[in-house]
Amino acid sequence: MPTYRPVPDDRITDFQNTLQYAFNPSEPPETDEERPDSVQLGSRRGLFDGEELLCTCAHHWFSATVRGGDHPLAGLSAVATPPENRRQGLIARLLAESLAEYRERGQYLAALWPFSYSFYRQYGWAQAGSTATYECDPEALSFAAGEGDRFRELAADEFEAMDSVLAAHTHGVSLSIRRSEDWWHHRIFEGRDTDPYVYGVERDGDLRGYVVYDVEADDGRTMRVRELAAIDHEASLDLLRFLYYHDSQVERVRIRGRPSTLLFDLADDPRAIDCELTPGGMVRIVDVERALSALDYPTDSEGRLVLSVRDSTVDWNDDTFALDVADGRATCERVDERPDATVPITTLSQLFVGHFSVERATLVGDLAVESPEISEFLEELFPSGAVFLNANF
Repeated sequence: MPTYRPVPDDRITDFQNTLQYAFNPSEPPETDEERPDSVQLGSRRGLFDGEELLCTCAHHWFSATVRGGDHPLAGLSAVATPPENRRQGLIARLLAESLAEYRERGQYLAALWPFSYSFYRQYGWAQAGSTATYECDPEALSFAAGEGDRFRELAADEFEAMDSVLAAHTHGVSLSIRRSEDWWHHRIFEGRDTDPYVYGVERDGDLRGYVVYDVEADDGRTMRVRELAAIDHEASLDLLRFLYYHDSQVERVRIRGRPSTLLFDLADDPRAIDCELTPGGMVRIVDVERALSALDYPTDSEGRLVLSVRDSTVDWNDDTFALDVADGRATCERVDERPDATVPITTLSQLFVGHFSVERATLVGDLAVESPEISEFLEELFPSGAVFLNANF
């Protein structure tokens, strides 16, 4: 029977070749000299038959915001199987083993970026938030032209000031990842082929915003903004002014971020800005008892809710739980009682982070409640809010 265990450093070439074939088969395998430092981020895992590496994944140990509080979050990535090992149930086993490891480490929430939403949904992950990509001619940003604060290029050792800006920019947004120094260095300031440009805007010597971007290699005329973060509206306008000032160099500006109508509201001609809305990352509660006990609840909510949770991937969640809430805190434990509501782990995960309102969860997420009073109490405990997984891993 295959065993689940870490992939050692002397097998990193096998690990990377499996990923290369799975996600970028048109490119030849990388040599050790070509491999970026960023591949060292995360904890490599695999299923082995003896010494044969059957399939792979990687785990990232994050802290992320959920409803204003910081929570441990496991990021799953690099899930790949070579063609000779596919359709044998190996990935289902790999995911179950990964969830068991998360639980053992106290990681009660997990997230990933899927190649297929339907594939991971069958194992309990669910969409969380949306991603917006705005594209326009630089001229469409001319509304931001005028006097403003000072721009300058930023260095990787200034990540702490950038981190403070990011915290202000993502305040109140669930699934905002707290980044380590290594993450800033190897995922923000470095790229696989060429490093991006990183510029900031200063006011009275303090960093107020930053933008991370590159220029598309294929045509050299599209500016791709990977991240734009500002501490206030004035700094946001300054950064848009910075992008506008590239009108002599690029034909298009493409900005990726969380959905907002700000650009449409500010632009002289909103129709000059295209917007594509796509599903965001996926999230999953790993351990119902720990997750529901750790969440912050409204301080004026008080009561008891009995939930029947369906989870076909891990048995420790497939049970009935009582949630007792008072003074903004809660306890959650298994019980043998008649449930007030029945919910799959997917929908419960979406309620947990704020992706779904109770009404929408009832309409499209298979949440079933016993009474209008229960729906009202659920809405008190789990109001919908902004959700945006802000790191690719």
